[in-house]
Order: sequence, then structure tokens, then C-alpha cells
Amino acid sequence: MHSSGPDTDAERPPQETDGGAGDPSDDGRSLWTLATTTAGLILAVTILGLVLRLAFLGDRIAHWDEARVGYWITYYVETGSFAYRRIIHGPFVQHVNGWLFPLVGANDFTMRLPVALISATLPLSALLFREHLRRVELLAMALFLAVNPVVLYYSRFMRSDLLVATFMFFALGALVRFYDTRRWRYVYAAGALMACGFASKENAILYVLTWLGAVGLLADQALYRPRNDASGARLLLAKLRALAGRVRGGAPTDGGSPSERSPGWRSRGGRILLHLVGVATVFLALSLFFYAPRGAGVAGLYHPPGTTEQVMFWQAVGDPAQLPTLLEETWAHVRFEYGEWFGQAGESGEESIVSTYVEYLGRFVRVMGLKAAPLTVLSVVGFAAERYGRAESRNLVMLAGYCGFVSVLGYPLGTDIFGAWLVVHALVPLSIPAAVGLARIVDWARGAFVADDAVGLATAAAVLLLVGGATAGVVTNSVYLDDQSEDNYLVQYAQPGDSPRAELEAIDRAADDDRPGPDVLLFYGEEGDRWADDEALVERDRAGWNRSKFNYRPLCSKWFNALPLPWYFATSDADVDCARTPGNVTDRLDDRPPAVVVTVASDQTTPETALDDAYSRETYEMRAYGTRMVFWVHEDVERDRSVRQRLSGSVGTPRT
Repeated sequence: MHSSGPDTDAERPPQETDGGAGDPSDDGRSLWTLATTTAGLILAVTILGLVLRLAFLGDRIAHWDEARVGYWITYYVETGSFAYRRIIHGPFVQHVNGWLFPLVGANDFTMRLPVALISATLPLSALLFREHLRRVELLAMALFLAVNPVVLYYSRFMRSDLLVATFMFFALGALVRFYDTRRWRYVYAAGALMACGFASKENAILYVLTWLGAVGLLADQALYRPRNDASGARLLLAKLRALAGRVRGGAPTDGGSPSERSPGWRSRGGRILLHLVGVATVFLALSLFFYAPRGAGVAGLYHPPGTTEQVMFWQAVGDPAQLPTLLEETWAHVRFEYGEWFGQAGESGEESIVSTYVEYLGRFVRVMGLKAAPLTVLSVVGFAAERYGRAESRNLVMLAGYCGFVSVLGYPLGTDIFGAWLVVHALVPLSIPAAVGLARIVDWARGAFVADDAVGLATAAAVLLLVGGATAGVVTNSVYLDDQSEDNYLVQYAQPGDSPRAELEAIDRAADDDRPGPDVLLFYGEEGDRWADDEALVERDRAGWNRSKFNYRPLCSKWFNALPLPWYFATSDADVDCARTPGNVTDRLDDRPPAVVVTVASDQTTPETALDDAYSRETYEMRAYGTRMVFWVHEDVERDRSVRQRLSGSVGTPRT
């Protein structure tokens, strides 16, 4: 990968050629000097990003997706059964939280903690590109990855998009470092990172495809206009000869008998092959660890849980003779699930694929323009400046630009449901050309200062303040203050618009008390034409209350309509029952009154008069809009509305 470096040597002093990290053995350096090196400053930016990710992490009520994945993680902890299912995406976060929940409890804070911690390392990835970017560009890139509102919002969300973005971006950086140093440890690191990326979410494969496509564009660019060769064909031939020479350990590349060749070329090629096998082994071993079934596998997820003759992961670890069978069965299952995932990508339902694509592309660009405007605009500026404003464009900047811009066009085509989390996959690679664009403004300000150009300095300073102010404003409002508002384009429809924290805490306390009645009663009584299949909380036919393919508890509920409540029921270990007629409710009120009754606001059959005698009620929007539920809390159950539970998000600590 060609890197022309800075425009002039003066822009990058010799001590910054390694990214400004300095010599750690230099004991004479002051703490301040070490802290102000490039590595020190990027570490400070990383800490800032970490703080922003952890602050109020448990405050937002769980999104529909967070709740259903969180439920299956608690199920995994409880039963020991796990199997990869593409409907809840890659298994990485399931395993990590499966280890975390028993240690520190299952709640909204700990559920999101792995994503927050892993994504907080994104600014450190800038150091992997230090041979190709200037100091100011590295710092700008780290800042974009730390505080960009879209990246930051979904770093505080238990969804695997930030996980796959982080792992795959670090993998790209590791491959760039291998190109720079020819040290195989970076390829091994890339293999491990890619295994974690693929285990995070299926779209990791799209990262690899965009890399290959971007490299193809760079190769075409180099062959179309070779710098020092007569033609692209001659340049390609020279590169192939040079590569062959390196493999042969410096052997002649213009023919000659085998005896004239370096005696070490075979061993050099053998070592390369051995390394490639080692990297593949690392990737496959980690992938097997994440994807292989545990407990009773898929059978253990059914209701009632079943048994299977399939080989499980720890069974094969204890008996390595079964590893081939485990590999075969796991590969067959993963291949099927990936096939299903690819099959549903781009499904447009009743709309045409063109109209759906146009709609999703418009929403994608709108999120970029309204929530990531500085990064978006500066990525275009930086890419244009790199392509047209330099004598020799840096391949890294061009590659990152190609990856990001293609993602803008591609992701709206490859999704069946739009969520602003898709934008993350374009913004992360675009942080590199955006950093180049921001660095140009800094250079402008620095040049104006040196030239005593007051107008130029004021203009550049105003642009920088605009960039910083716009980012800070969107972060404050969209990430923290209005993180559940339907007017916030980062909020997907399945995010509850309100926060029934007090009621959820009441359920948690009721589950701890020895009360005669159920902790929660779900009610929906509409029949006939008034039955609303998309809002009912209870299955229509009582005869089917104990039927379900998968173990969606409570089985009597319309489980997906009730989300995110099943997550909170599971973490509180609440006793949940259902009712389909007003009489089912009123009959319970005297002898065994439920602690909390949950109804649908539009349900005209709710026995409000009877409930009002012993319950207080509040109505909450349980989607971004259009899905209102009423929580009735019994007078005997304590409810504290004064505590926001911001940092702890402590609803529902699992029983031990």
C-alpha cells in the first residue's frame, strides 16, 4: 500500500514518524511530554469516549431488540443451552454477557456494558495507521470515532453493529500494519479480530467485500496511470516479480536454473504457507468456540426443552475424537443460518425493491446529514483533497473513502428493516477521509496564524468551532436528553418512547416479596373485529397458552408485542400470569391480587372501575409511537418515582 506521507517533511518532525509515541525507555521525559505525544493524546481521547459511553448507560429503557436478545442470554445463563440463530445475530455478545450476568447481575447497564467497553477502543485504532496519516489527522480520526453522535449512540446500545465495526476496523488496521512491517503477528491479530467480527454479526462479510472492492479500485487506478512504468501491464509484471523475489528470499526473477536460485526460497515459501495455515487455524478455532452449540443446543431452546444426539462444544473438548463431528454439524448449522440471513436481506415486503431502496437510502443520508454532518461533509472534503489536491494520493485514504461511500449506497439495499445503526458501517471508515478534511482546516488556521492573516485565522477558527459545536449539540440532545424521542432520527421505532422505571422496580420488589398473587398479570380482552393482533398482550385462545415452538416465557403472552417486558420479567424472576376476560381480573382482586396489572390503553374491556379501587395507574408509550400500555400498581406495592436509576439501571438482578 503506497503512502506518500505528508506534503512536506516540515509537517512531520522525525520524532513523529512512529505516530509520536516516543521512546518508552527515555526516563528523562516528563509526564506532560509523554501525555502530549500522539499516543498520549489519542489515549486521552479514548478515555473521553469511554466516559461518554458509560455515563447514564442504564438510564434508557430497553429497545425491542435489546430485550429479546437479553432474554435469550438470561435463558442461556439459566439453562446452559445455546445455539446460534441469525434472528438474534452473532453469538459474541451472548457469550460475553452470559459470563457477565452471573458475576454482576443482569440489567440495562450490564447488558450494554460489553458494547460500550469494546467500542470505546475505536479511537485507539488510529495508531495502526500511523505510517500513513499525519499527527493531526490521527488525532482528528480518534476524535471522530470517540464522539460522533451516531457511533456514540449505538455504542450505548446492546446491538452488535458497533462490535462488528470495531473488530473489523481493527482487523483492517492490523493488515495495514502487516503491510508496513511484514510482521506476521499482525496477520494473526487480524485473523482473531475477524473471527470476533464474524461472531458479532453476519454483515462482517460485507466488510471483507468492501475491502476487496476498494483494493480493486486502487489496483485499477494504479494500472490505468502507472507513475514510472511504460504501461499498467509492465507495472503489474514488475510487482509480481518483486513478490516472487521476496518469497524466494532474494532469488533472481529473470529465469536461471534451479541451482542458480537461492537455496532458501523453498523454506521461505514454506514458512509463508505455515503462517497462513496458522492464521486460518486461529480464525476457525475462535469461530468454532463462538458458534458451536452448548447444553442441548437448539433442542434446549424449544418448549418444552428437548434433548439431542448432536455433539456439543464442551463434550468435544472433553473428547477430541468428536471434534470432526462437532465441526461438521456446526458448519452445516451456520451455513444454513447464514443462507437464511442472506435470503432475507433486501426483502421489501409489499413494496417494490426500488421504492424500498429509495426510501431507505433517503433515511440513511438524512441520518448522516442531521446527526453526523461534520464527519459526513469533511469526509467528502478530505477525499476530494486527497484525490485532487495532492501530487500522490495516499492509498489508505482512498481505500477508506471507497469503503465508506460504497457502504452508503449498499446498506440500504441489503436490509429488510431500517435502523440508524446501519449508518455506523459507513461512518467508521469515513472517519479517515474526514480526519484528512479536518486536518486541512487546522492547517489553514495554522498557516493563517503564521502569516498573520487575521481574516483567514478567524474564518478557520469559526469553521472549527462550528464543527465542535454541532457535534456537541447533537451528542447532548440525541444521545442523552432525547434518546427515546420519536423526533430523534437515531431512535428506531421499536424503542419505547417512555420509561416505566417506577413500575418495573415495583415488579422487581414484588418478585422479592412473598405475596399470594402473581407479580404481574397481563390482560387483553378484546374480541371479534376489535381484536388487534399487533397490540394484544395475551394469546387469543386460552387453549394455546402453553404452546410455543421456542421457550418464549411467559407462554401465555403475545411475546413479541409485550417486548421489552419479557426481558424485565426474566431478570426479576417475576411470576407472570395472563387474563382474557374482565371476570378473570376481578375474580383475583379480593383473594390473590396481582402486584402489577399491564393492559393496553385502547382495550375497552379493561375493568378500570374495579382496578381503580386498589391500584394506581400510569400510561406509557412502549414503542416510539402508537403502542400505549397502562401499568396498574397495587396499593400494597411500594413505588418510588423519585429515583431515576440513571447509572445503575438496576431493574432485575438475577436470582442466585
